[in-house]
Amino acid sequence: MKTYSFVTAKKILFGVGAVEQLGRELKDIGAKKIAIITDAVIKKVGALDKVTGMLEKGGFDYAVWDKVEPEPALEVGEAAIQFTREGKYDSVIGLGGGSVMDTAKAAAVSITNPGSLKGWVKEVFEKPLAPLVLIPTTSGTGSEVSNAAVFATPEVKYVLYSSLMYPDIALVDPELTRTVPARTTANTGIDALCHAIEAYVSLKANPITDALAVEAMSLVAENLRAAYAYGDNMEARSGMSLASLMAGLAFGNAGTVIGHACGYAYVYPATKFHFPHGYSIAITMPYVLEYNAISNLQKHATIAELLGEPTSELSLREAAFRSALAFKKLLVDLNMPTSIKEVGVTKDMIPSIAKNVFKSTAHVARNPRKVTEEGMVRLFEKAYEGKLECGT
Repeated sequence: MKTYSFVTAKKILFGVGAVEQLGRELKDIGAKKIAIITDAVIKKVGALDKVTGMLEKGGFDYAVWDKVEPEPALEVGEAAIQFTREGKYDSVIGLGGGSVMDTAKAAAVSITNPGSLKGWVKEVFEKPLAPLVLIPTTSGTGSEVSNAAVFATPEVKYVLYSSLMYPDIALVDPELTRTVPARTTANTGIDALCHAIEAYVSLKANPITDALAVEAMSLVAENLRAAYAYGDNMEARSGMSLASLMAGLAFGNAGTVIGHACGYAYVYPATKFHFPHGYSIAITMPYVLEYNAISNLQKHATIAELLGEPTSELSLREAAFRSALAFKKLLVDLNMPTSIKEVGVTKDMIPSIAKNVFKSTAHVARNPRKVTEEGMVRLFEKAYEGKLECGT
């Protein structure tokens, strides 16, 4: 038998109202002077007040840094580090979406390690990070249980990986996602689905990550449309929070594949286009599924079934290719583009975009089908036209 490993946050706390236990959890990990890393939107919608209320009730010393930007540049991470060090904080809370949580990770690293984020890009830090609590306010990134932090450089998105970068506590309270707008609900929810799908087909997948990925896909299929349609549906919100968490546990161990590489290939910094992370990956995902289907027909047929595509009367091959169609139908229901032409990509850009896929070396290495430049050109040609081999 093969040997498998599985690592994640030291503790996961999940449930509606879980944020009310924050004070006790912070005391358990020895936090005293806390830097809260967040963004301006979170400050406006009330989630920050819930967290600071718990800190004040517990008598903690804290300050807020709310300058995180979507898809943060390295400079944003460096600014958060400067704030954390200058304030002599001993612990960090990251409250927000994936960009916020990634920035909070960098801040926690900086408390216990010398150097800078730019330096860690070249040579990863060595000491365990300071006490860190990550509290997601969207359902999608899974960053609260991953060991990665993503920042942009002028050349490519850079992912800082370290086995030391898991938080002490991942606190997931679905109530904090209630006010997320429909568009953001769709963009982040589809990101969670992509995480689950890619972890499931990854060459690094194992029985533990497969079980998590399958359940995450099922939860997305059951809840994303409902959460998008009516944000106050707390059953759907809770389902999506759990889906995001489980997908994060899956891809945090199995990794993602060329779904992410293709999503990175046609957006900034690789090109002039700026799109939300989940949005850009989702547009090309039907064509990634179609490309990868022959590598594992059974798994792709399972994806199709989990996403609600009828497959009982189909051959295994036909069922596998329906995974792409099922994903595309979900994009339509979420009012998302189904071709890169719709978002401004021109046909003459395809050869260079196809080459950009290979900048994401880890994603390419984990992909279940051998990735070739010719194959990527063909994939993006289909993505441009918005046409699948199996039909619409």
